[in-house]
Amino acid sequence: MFEAPLSLESLAILEMARFFASRPTQEQILAFHASKEVADRLYELIAIEKTGMINEEERRELDSYESVEHIIIRTKAEALRRMRAQAS
Repeated sequence: MFEAPLSLESLAILEMARFFASRPTQEQILAFHASKEVADRLYELIAIEKTGMINEEERRELDSYESVEHIIIRTKAEALRRMRAQAS
């Protein structure tokens, strides 16, 4: 059965969901980063955007990834806050 490739947004969300389902430690949360595949696609979209030739679908994909990245940044900030609170 043919499966269409996942969009950057879908792949990033799937990676994040699998990671959090593994019940990571605070340290693992701070070390979390996107896979090479997600990072490569993100850099590709950024390069396209810089040329001014980004289409509507690519723009939506890039915007969606930025939303996912915001969640990751907030989660890392919370993990760091908790680690500092525990160390006090």
